[in-house]
Amino acid sequence: MVEAAAEAVLTGDLPWVEELAAAARARTGDAALLADAAAHVGRLAALTVRHTVVFARLADTAEELAPTRPATALDLLAGAAVVRFYSGADAQRDRLQDLLRRLPEDPSHAWLRTWVRAVSDPFGDRDALVSLLPRVAAQARRRPDRLTAFAVMAWLLDETPWAVRAFDEAFDRWGSRGPLPEGLGGAAAWSYVEQGKWGRAREACARGGALGSAAGLDHAVACASAVDATVLAYQGDAAAARARADEALALIDPLESRSVAVYARRALGAAALADGAYEAAYDQLRTVFTADGAPVHYHASYPALADLAAAAVRGGRRDEATAIVERSARALAAGASPRLRALLSRARGLLAQPDHPDAAERHFRAALADPVLEHWPFEGAQTLLDLAEWLRRRRRVAEARAPLTEALETFRRLGARPWIDRARAEARAAGLDITDTAPDALAALSPQQQQIVRLAARGLTNREIGEKLFLSPRTVGSHLYRTFPKLGITARSQLRDLLEATRPAGAHRG
Repeated sequence: MVEAAAEAVLTGDLPWVEELAAAARARTGDAALLADAAAHVGRLAALTVRHTVVFARLADTAEELAPTRPATALDLLAGAAVVRFYSGADAQRDRLQDLLRRLPEDPSHAWLRTWVRAVSDPFGDRDALVSLLPRVAAQARRRPDRLTAFAVMAWLLDETPWAVRAFDEAFDRWGSRGPLPEGLGGAAAWSYVEQGKWGRAREACARGGALGSAAGLDHAVACASAVDATVLAYQGDAAAARARADEALALIDPLESRSVAVYARRALGAAALADGAYEAAYDQLRTVFTADGAPVHYHASYPALADLAAAAVRGGRRDEATAIVERSARALAAGASPRLRALLSRARGLLAQPDHPDAAERHFRAALADPVLEHWPFEGAQTLLDLAEWLRRRRRVAEARAPLTEALETFRRLGARPWIDRARAEARAAGLDITDTAPDALAALSPQQQQIVRLAARGLTNREIGEKLFLSPRTVGSHLYRTFPKLGITARSQLRDLLEATRPAGAHRG
């Protein structure tokens, strides 16, 4: 029964896991077996919206088991760390750290100790955690569940390239067995968003949302909706983005699920920015920080800093935003990743006072200085556009052309339509001859049809596509049959060439 409960965790069906655990309790008083059953229930309960209750249950049980079964106690803390991430409650971090200190050091437990530290406080001792990643990665190669856990840790530490590679490998290895047991369902989608693989991100959202809906896990559905809303906003579909973000907010309590609440507000802010509604964007992004400027969530709030600054400058809220940015910089201190340092620099460049013009350029160039930042292409292109606009306003038009050209190329590759339009207008003002590229042949298709076409172009069969998107092979075939005339093709074999033809020049494969 206990082993069945362990396997049932991977289905996402919490009542089933609880039923199996109850069946085990009815048949034995064996403390070891009962502790394992409690751990399995805790792993999945961590994915529900009952964060305060579940955290207390996991932490209390871990404290009780620590003297006699430290390994099981640590397993419970691993689940509690996931709850801490979802809830964002600092008191939970403090209790986790206290319980972790009480457990004996054991080399065989290093994996889970690293997980608890990375998930509950990734920027508290980031350098030490990053130094452990190669060892963790080597251990993860042997098990798909460990591989996804490693990917989650890499994403939390802003080591996004490692995260994307690990998630790709895990998806390929896990196949159709069921939901990936990565603990933090949105991490894969966010990794793809950050690296500019927006189609792949939407696939992950569709899969995660379908699994969460089937299992009755509203939190997983809300997380998928919030990430999907962000991509829709970046692509310029502001109305759909707002609808998806509102869906996410309707499924959670913002005081219980701070992470998802912040993601949804960031998506609403991005949708407002896409529409050029800067005051509305500021109002949304301001909510991801508390009244006194602290982050609402210790990980999810920080990526909003640069967009908050962009909205503040155009909405007349420069001083308030500057105070928030500087407070965040102090809070992160040495724990900031290169990505967060770049976002802070971009924010400072945007917020630099007009009577200190050299400061703005210095901050923008600092935000672009580290080559590793190419792994966050949308954020980099936004900074390039900011720098180019700043240079042109100071009549340094010739200097503005190179960053403008690079930014426009990236926005086109990503399909970030509002930013394409803004970069085009700026480029024309800088005297550049802008030639519009041919429209994307996929633009006329629904998001689901686009996902099916991209998967088919990669060589997947209708059955394999159906397993990824939770559709029947017949439904996949019907979608493809209806999309071929819209794409101007007659055979499946033409899909790869079609997608290559619509890819902007110089674009990376992804």
